[in-house]
Amino acid sequence: MARRSILIIDDAVIWRRLLRRVLSGTGYAVYAAATCAAGLKSAELHKPDCIVLDFHLTDGDAVSVCSALKANKSLQKTPVIICSSDPEAEITAYAECKAAYFILKGTRLVIDLPRVIEGVLSPGFSPQTGE
Repeated sequence: MARRSILIIDDAVIWRRLLRRVLSGTGYAVYAAATCAAGLKSAELHKPDCIVLDFHLTDGDAVSVCSALKANKSLQKTPVIICSSDPEAEITAYAECKAAYFILKGTRLVIDLPRVIEGVLSPGFSPQTGE
């Protein structure tokens, strides 16, 4: 069975490196991008199983990335987990981005992300209930 792949889109190099290390250590193939544009190109190239997306990026935000993903037939069903240090981004993440999950940046992100990804990639996962 092929390894599942994750794309991290985050403009903070420290978060990209940390999440890459955590997720690679749990067996995922991990790709990373620092901007919306680079993230969309990487998503098109690699067709990841899941995308971990920072809400605020230097060249846009999660709303613009998710809109582009939804417009792309080969990526529109890819689950997106949005993370941010801005707690007010959660409402937009679910309402406008239709995120599968939202996590605040911090220790919980590092601890919970592998479990959240497994849940999101599980058959029968519902973004509405988080189960």
